[in-house]
Amino acid sequence: QCLEDGKVFVDLRFKKRCNDEINAVVERNGGMVSALQMIPYTMNFCGKIIPLSYISGACTHPACRELEVMEKLLADTHRRMFLGGSWLSILVPANKGWFDYYAQWGYESVFNYSLQIRKADELQASPLYTIVDETDEPDFMAEHCRYFSNRIKNRSCCVLHSREDLKVVLDDLRVRNGKLLIARRCGLIHGMAFCIADENRVLIQELFADNNVVRDSLMKTASQVYQKEEVACKQLPLSNPQSLGMARVLQVEKMLSLFAAKYPSVVWNLRVEGDEAIPENNDFFTVVKGKCTRGRLKDHVYHPCTINQLTRLLFAKETPYMSLMIN
Repeated sequence: QCLEDGKVFVDLRFKKRCNDEINAVVERNGGMVSALQMIPYTMNFCGKIIPLSYISGACTHPACRELEVMEKLLADTHRRMFLGGSWLSILVPANKGWFDYYAQWGYESVFNYSLQIRKADELQASPLYTIVDETDEPDFMAEHCRYFSNRIKNRSCCVLHSREDLKVVLDDLRVRNGKLLIARRCGLIHGMAFCIADENRVLIQELFADNNVVRDSLMKTASQVYQKEEVACKQLPLSNPQSLGMARVLQVEKMLSLFAAKYPSVVWNLRVEGDEAIPENNDFFTVVKGKCTRGRLKDHVYHPCTINQLTRLLFAKETPYMSLMIN
């Protein structure tokens, strides 16, 4: 009733992603009126891998959208995530209008991307590499996962994908007539591109390449496979960044401690306040000389800080990135 993604995609989402452990709902008068899923992920942050939860499929029955049931659901969900050990909550708003809505609940827009747009006739495919569509090659799945995992872990602040999650990504790719293009040389993988197409161009949702020659070869082959004159490749926000996703800190002290260890020159005196869902986060925090101390220290002047502001501070020195989130 709520999701407008089409039956095939919705079936994929609920068959592959949902189970009782990650579902959260609000019920009234014996019926479900609001629901979401908390999908577990991990992320590189300040040199460590941290656990997080990705809010997916958040929706409210059309007849109940003026009753603030989503507000209750989000508050309960944040509490549940905190108790479950997640350090961070992330989500991708369905459209630009929802960014302001989620900001009310502590979320800050931190995940951006850029589009590298190339004309097909400007690209060349090198004869040194063989580019093959391996979307339907289960025998290569372990090899695909190893290459993907090794490359994505090299990014300093990036949402990571498990092998099981990568299988779901490939299922989603097939639903949308997408293709996983693999660049090989002497049988070894040197690049991969997750491609879909619309009426006007090819969109590469994620691309890894060992060098620029491989990158151009993958983009050129994608244009040929789909017979499109333009290729747009999502990448780290290098220029003209576009907003994609939001984050909300759930474990304030743990996040500040990691940040302090990576940036020992930073000095902060913060009074975190206003977190009604997780009151344990509301306290005084001192960041100095690579350490975070909880509790008010004598002769220190503390600056008030909301969860939104703290999230922005923690990611300001990083380049947060997410891709292939089935959003």
